[in-house]
Amino acid sequence: MTKLDQKYPSVADLERRALRRIPRFASEYVRAGIGREVGLMRNRQALDAITFRPEYLPHRTMNRPQLGVSMFGRRYDLPFGITPFGLSDLIWPGAAKIAAAAAKKSNIPMGISSFATTRMAELAEIAPENTWYQYYPVNDPDMQSLMLSDIQKAGFRELIVTVDIPTETRRDRDLRVGLSVPPRLNAGTCFDVISHPAWALATLREGVPRFRNLLPYVPSGLSTADAARFLLDRMEGHVTLSMLAEIRSQWPGPLIVKGVMSGRDAERALSVGADGIWVSNHGGRQLDAARASVEVLPEVRAAIGKAVPLMVDSGPRTGLDIARMLALGADFVFLGRAFIWGIAALGPAGAAHVIHILKTELSSSMGQIGCEKIPELVRFLDQSTNIGSKQGHLTGSKG
Repeated sequence: MTKLDQKYPSVADLERRALRRIPRFASEYVRAGIGREVGLMRNRQALDAITFRPEYLPHRTMNRPQLGVSMFGRRYDLPFGITPFGLSDLIWPGAAKIAAAAAKKSNIPMGISSFATTRMAELAEIAPENTWYQYYPVNDPDMQSLMLSDIQKAGFRELIVTVDIPTETRRDRDLRVGLSVPPRLNAGTCFDVISHPAWALATLREGVPRFRNLLPYVPSGLSTADAARFLLDRMEGHVTLSMLAEIRSQWPGPLIVKGVMSGRDAERALSVGADGIWVSNHGGRQLDAARASVEVLPEVRAAIGKAVPLMVDSGPRTGLDIARMLALGADFVFLGRAFIWGIAALGPAGAAHVIHILKTELSSSMGQIGCEKIPELVRFLDQSTNIGSKQGHLTGSKG
């Protein structure tokens, strides 16, 4: 047990400290769902509803659970990673670089958002074998070709194509605090900043947050508002199958489609050459009436079969949550808010401590269940109450 374990034994403890260290405009952005935030609650409630049948008298002595996973020709030491998170450096300056360094050290993947405020090449240099790039498609073919070329030149091999942002959203928390990048300076914002001196000093060192991976494609001379409108105009609209097929033709490496919430969309993505499917309701931030990601997993696994890599995010906060999602068909689980809270709470030590917490909780949960290998988790699901038994998971899952 370390001193950090004693002070911050869980992600929830880190969240409480983080909320004291960051300005309200930043904390509200992380906490925000959409609408009445029913989707946020549904993500949590759906995970809590999943139970296991532990077995305490195995036929053999069980060693520590095996947690390594192979994905797209690479071996990772743990079955979870860091999901792409926009504006991470607004929440804690340098957060993306801290996360990338932790991902490299622990050998887990990390998604780099197009809306990151750190240059993608800098992050790829920190963790060249562990960073995946999240791309938001644009409706300008020339701009798309240039962006995809730049992503390849930066050194990324895996491309995450996000499809669940077809239109501009309206999040009440963001509106109440007047969220903007860079932050608008007014009396309220200034007071918020000076009330959080550690955040303010870190921002002075790192610089004012800006969309550094998108600004190179914006015509020079535009105001901040006009630049935002320029980008929104090119990103707004559904990602059609023909657009996805065009991206596939231009991208030589693994292509993962993120934001899938139905078996039908998963099949469509595979039909134009996707290599992996990522189930996500965007952390409850897009549609308040969407199903929880974990509820969708069995349907998607049944649709794509056992061989296609299946990833998931939205809702997990603990190692037990990771086990639940793996049992319902995921090959890999990604977490966003957990890592943001950890970094905001502890700075450079935060991401590593979150990985330590999750790894320990996952290993402990699997040991308590009596499960030695991840593909065997499905066998321990409580079929009388869990989501999988209701949606045909057992016929479609790996294992």
